[in-house]
Amino acid sequence: MDEPEDTQPLAIIYMLLQIGASLWMLWSLIPGHQRQAAKMRLILAGQRITAACARRAGAGSMRAELATGSRSYALPYGLSLVRDGLAKAYDRARSVTL
Repeated sequence: MDEPEDTQPLAIIYMLLQIGASLWMLWSLIPGHQRQAAKMRLILAGQRITAACARRAGAGSMRAELATGSRSYALPYGLSLVRDGLAKAYDRARSVTL
């Protein structure tokens, strides 16, 4: 059962491809409306998580600004952009056009 060291990464890649293909097959067997509902739930959960992270990062940045006087709002701003992008993706999944 000992494989040469140079073929071990190929075996891992092969197994990952097999798992991906199996998941794709299972996903394609789910009816369309259930896939859309699952996708919307996943997007909504991601939006809630990034909103909470942006809020916490923003509060931390404000505390750091008050303590040190230096501004660093890149992370909260980036997280809020991701949150807004997820909100747009959720609207697209609902087929709502704005």
